[in-house]
Amino acid sequence: MDNSNKYFHFSHEGKNVYKIVDEIISNYKSPLFAIKKIREIFPTFSLIEAKEIVIVSTSVHKGLYDYQGSLLPDLEN
Repeated sequence: MDNSNKYFHFSHEGKNVYKIVDEIISNYKSPLFAIKKIREIFPTFSLIEAKEIVIVSTSVHKGLYDYQGSLLPDLEN
């Protein structure tokens, strides 16, 4: 399922969530910190939503479901 557009309209200080994640990752190199920071900036987001935003922003996956589905095949390779 493609959830990449689901969060695109959320913004803070003129930046959409994906731009914010890109900046956090480039500064701190930590996806976990990015998830925490997204939840601080957007307190209405659940942990799952924040995780999905970081996954979409930092990988080729279009949603959390796609990411979860790729874990086992990736480990098998």
